Amino acid sequence: GPLDFQRDIYEIGRVAAIVPYDPERDLLVLQRQFRLAAHLSGKGVLVELAAGLIEGGESAEDCARREMVEELGVAPTGLIHAVDFMPSTGWLAEEAHLFIARVDASALPDHAGAAQEAEFTEPFAVSPEVALKAVDEGRIRNGFTVLGLLWFARHRDTIRQQWAAAVPEPTNP
Repeated sequence: GPLDFQRDIYEIGRVAAIVPYDPERDLLVLQRQFRLAAHLSGKGVLVELAAGLIEGGESAEDCARREMVEELGVAPTGLIHAVDFMPSTGWLAEEAHLFIARVDASALPDHAGAAQEAEFTEPFAVSPEVALKAVDEGRIRNGFTVLGLLWFARHRDTIRQQWAAAVPEPTNP
């Protein structure tokens, strides 16, 4: 009949994505990673957030911690839940959980990635201004990364205040 239609849905599941931020140095931690789908459209190495599928029985927070260690080689020392969203509701059954993670940007390795997942990442630290300029200029093309950086920019001052308050003051002898 006139209401018959067919849709293809790609079921992904739940994903955690992380904007790692070092409030002491005022630096974000991003990564370069080769992506085949992007390569086929002419842009193979993308700047991205750490992100990954939430495994069975794992919380979104635990996944965020695990993915940071796997993809960036550093563990978060704090997590703030930012926002949950569905990246592409037309054909993806995917729910994303975005976090801001406190990180020590001075501890980054040159390379990271989980060998069993054939990942090879290049973590790097960058000022929020440089990262946001790259978003404005269309040089960051990964949707999660664009969304995460824009959310971070909107809430940066609050995040810095929250984490500054959590740092114990040095005690004078």
